[in-house]
Amino acid sequence: MRLPILSPDKFAEWFNSVVIGAYRKITTQDVRDLAECGLIRIYGYYGHSDLQTVRAILLYEQMREMRLKKVKKASEPPRCKRCGQPLPSQSDGKKGRPNEYCLDCEPFRARERYLKWWRKREMVPC
Repeated sequence: MRLPILSPDKFAEWFNSVVIGAYRKITTQDVRDLAECGLIRIYGYYGHSDLQTVRAILLYEQMREMRLKKVKKASEPPRCKRCGQPLPSQSDGKKGRPNEYCLDCEPFRARERYLKWWRKREMVPC
């Protein structure tokens, strides 16, 4: 049986070694802040339930950051997939798929699609 962990340093080290591939590594200060808020170390020591709580908090942070990036990206004007220049705004009455390439890069679009199709076709075994 594992002994209870009393030190925030040891808990941060243990968490980072057990939860590999987490959104980010936690620091000792993170552990102290969470304990001060009462989210972890309820029984006077850090246990497995605290590990699960910190893991859930990191998942929430990751989800929130992804949502903020999505909102920020939606507020930016669309950009050309090839050169990255801002695309001109489309008229409101236009139907169909929005432009993905600027006027200079549009001729190269067909060539890129053809090469992509050819590479995919080569990977498929007959």
